[in-house]
Amino acid sequence: MPRIFAPLLMLGVLMLCVTLPARGDDVPFAQTAPSANPHGESDTLALSDVMQLTQLRHMKLWYAGKAKNWPLTNYELAQLRDTFSKAAMLYLNIPVQYIAAVSDPLTALGDAVTAKDPHKFEKGYKALETACNGCHQAAGVDFIVIQTPAASVFPDQKFVPSK
Repeated sequence: MPRIFAPLLMLGVLMLCVTLPARGDDVPFAQTAPSANPHGESDTLALSDVMQLTQLRHMKLWYAGKAKNWPLTNYELAQLRDTFSKAAMLYLNIPVQYIAAVSDPLTALGDAVTAKDPHKFEKGYKALETACNGCHQAAGVDFIVIQTPAASVFPDQKFVPSK
């Protein structure tokens, strides 16, 4: 039980620390499109919530790639691309150059997965981290720094490919 509890606690603390300073509504890029809601409330998730999903997918992409589980890596990459696409559509103030900045690393990661090349994967992953951190700096939330995961916080998922 303690082996499972520690990573889950770490994940909970991490998520709390990431979202408290930047609730989403105080970040310059977090303006959503006008809502059709009659009460004037947004139907869109806060940008910080979307970024939490992005961060989880970013971590899972790393674990799958390091395990050379290329089908899972491809799946997580597709999920990550989808999240970035949705963020670009939902939040009006994200400058185009920051959305475009993730395009090349995502393409490089896709090429690495197709080639089943762990070295290209690591290079693409680092480029994606750099793009993410550049956007955070531009948004004024440079205290949110994305890095390569040191330990898995997903004890309930097997990342090594099945034989």
